[in-house]
Amino acid sequence: MVHDNEVMALAPHDGRLFAATDQWEYPGPSPHGQVLVKDSRDASWRIFEDTQSLRVQAIDSFPIPRDQGSGPGHSVLVTQAIVHGRSEVQWLVDGAPSFAPADSFALASTQTDVRSFGAHEDGGTWSVYAGAEPTGILRGTWSPSAHTLVFDPTPELTAAPPGSPGLKTQKVTGFADCGGALYVTINTRLYRRNDGDLPPGVPRWVLVYQEPPVGAFNSGLRGVSCVRHDGAPALIVSTEGTGNVYRFDHLPRGRLDAAPGVALTPTLELSAAGALRSMLAAQGTDVPATGKGSIDYVIAAYNDFQTLRVDGSDRQVFGFEWAYAGGCPSTRTCGPTAFGGATFDAAACFAIRTDDGGAPSYVPRCLGGRDFAPTGVTTPPIRAGQAYVSIRTIAPSPFGDARLYYGGYDCNFFPADGTAWVAASSVRAVVPDNAVGQEDG
Repeated sequence: MVHDNEVMALAPHDGRLFAATDQWEYPGPSPHGQVLVKDSRDASWRIFEDTQSLRVQAIDSFPIPRDQGSGPGHSVLVTQAIVHGRSEVQWLVDGAPSFAPADSFALASTQTDVRSFGAHEDGGTWSVYAGAEPTGILRGTWSPSAHTLVFDPTPELTAAPPGSPGLKTQKVTGFADCGGALYVTINTRLYRRNDGDLPPGVPRWVLVYQEPPVGAFNSGLRGVSCVRHDGAPALIVSTEGTGNVYRFDHLPRGRLDAAPGVALTPTLELSAAGALRSMLAAQGTDVPATGKGSIDYVIAAYNDFQTLRVDGSDRQVFGFEWAYAGGCPSTRTCGPTAFGGATFDAAACFAIRTDDGGAPSYVPRCLGGRDFAPTGVTTPPIRAGQAYVSIRTIAPSPFGDARLYYGGYDCNFFPADGTAWVAASSVRAVVPDNAVGQEDG
């Protein structure tokens, strides 16, 4: 991956595995992100598209419903990047060899980028949604006759203006199609979409939850995903900073207005710092709950909670990173330090959520093997193998081999060069009692 520093997202699509990468914090000239592809289990990664973006931040694949003019078994891959001097949403259908100019939508400027995509069917009309910063929510409607997306340049939901209290950015961090409705998170806010034709005064998107204001370098809610709990659909999200995971039950049905009585109530499922302290203690590192050496920052589920069916149970797997206040414990290996205060652990770790009724359980795990023994060298720039820091994205293999792919690194505002990585393990590794080893990088 040469100078690539982060793998932002992995997307299985039509028998291939795609990756979105970036060169954020690369100190060399003209840094730019790429779209990479792996054509088979044994194939090397190759460049699918070279871009002019510093970061290609999102890539996703969605099955096209069989009632949309193509029949069963088709899917669309969508991403966003600066190409040919303009910022574009781009897509391709099934096994197309490249992004075609006709299958693109130009965003307002090269300062506009997309961090997340979603898909949802509304009354027989299927659409892909793009969360554009600072524009808001853009809708691309699928044309059954032309077999492509047609984007409306007018956003369905405009994000809060820059400088709003508690909102550092207008980053649209995720979508989830759940219980027959589409949800989106924009920084600290969770919205639900009203489908169909709406009477005057009824908003298309309704605010259903807002967490308290967050810190200056914090994106708010992360990883919004649909799960089932007690036989009903539910949403789970994490909160950047604490890394805590919350669940929203009793999702509303039908049309919502803007009345405050429809707000969702979160249930705490995981206290991330406590779970990490327990994991570290089992590995021989005692971390205080507060003060110097404590865990004072966590990101969990950067993009989503990936659901897998293993041993008859649905399990969610998600990566995370964490930082210590005031320096690295002597028994740990660490990587970048952000702003002179938060020092990030160098390990590549994830957690397994299992919900078999009652209170869901969480088990944190880390990738092992000789390729995941970080050296902890932090002289700028950090280079490949010196630190792994975070698993940003997890995806099932598209190659029919019952494996799981992991990708990551987070620069955390610290210079880096070539730190992006991808690894694979057996899907069986996410069963809590099994060992986790890395198979390839």
